[in-house]
Amino acid sequence: MTDTTKDPAGAVIAEQAAEALAAKAHHCWARMAALSIAAGGFIAFGAIAYLIVQAGGGAVSGPTQLLSGAAFSVGLILVMVTGTELFTGNTMMVLPAATGGVTAARVAGAWTLVWVGNLVGSVAVAGLFVAAGGLDGLDGTIGDAAAATMESKLDKSVLATLTSGILANMLVCLAVWMAMFARTLSGKVAVIVGPVAVFVAAGFEHSVANMSLLPIGWAADPNSAVPWGAGLRNLAFSTVGNVIGGASIALILACGHGKLIREE
Repeated sequence: MTDTTKDPAGAVIAEQAAEALAAKAHHCWARMAALSIAAGGFIAFGAIAYLIVQAGGGAVSGPTQLLSGAAFSVGLILVMVTGTELFTGNTMMVLPAATGGVTAARVAGAWTLVWVGNLVGSVAVAGLFVAAGGLDGLDGTIGDAAAATMESKLDKSVLATLTSGILANMLVCLAVWMAMFARTLSGKVAVIVGPVAVFVAAGFEHSVANMSLLPIGWAADPNSAVPWGAGLRNLAFSTVGNVIGGASIALILACGHGKLIREE
């Protein structure tokens, strides 16, 4: 007899997620490196879109923040539609590791390579944006928005950065989880925009987004010393938070649909 208390869509996604994530973990290293560089660049495009809305939105308000988040979602849409490798989404590889589909060593290697690749792509697009005069756009207000964004991120305490990173990647991985199995392009876009808009509007910390936002912010104030220590601290603790948030979502959803805990 069919169990009508279960959501069939959620159960199907949970059934297929571990296999899909294991397949990603087993990509050859060269392919993974290339796709991770591309993904970093795509998220940087989303960060640029975010700054444009911030610059043109006037005083900070709820609607402006939500619109900024919707603009930033372009980055994750590009990642999901093109099938590139994003570190924050790949934190869900803990699921196939838990089910035996991939070794912990392979997951650690994939995470390291993709994180570095995302950094390379992010910094490259950020540099191109600055060199193209992007900071001077909208009468220089894009540069002002970039500097303000950087300052707000670097002013956070370690605890705030860590917890903010957890919340950010819970939302990002919910978007990725749903988008992985959306059957149409419009479906992928629809499930991505909402969670991403919320995390950006709330000011949560996404390590890969920060890989482009921080350098662009530094470039907006070239006369000041680059705060390397604060920047590295932000990336370190937002990364740890992102791992916790993404891993938690994958494991909780899998457990909820009986993929890790057998029902009696």
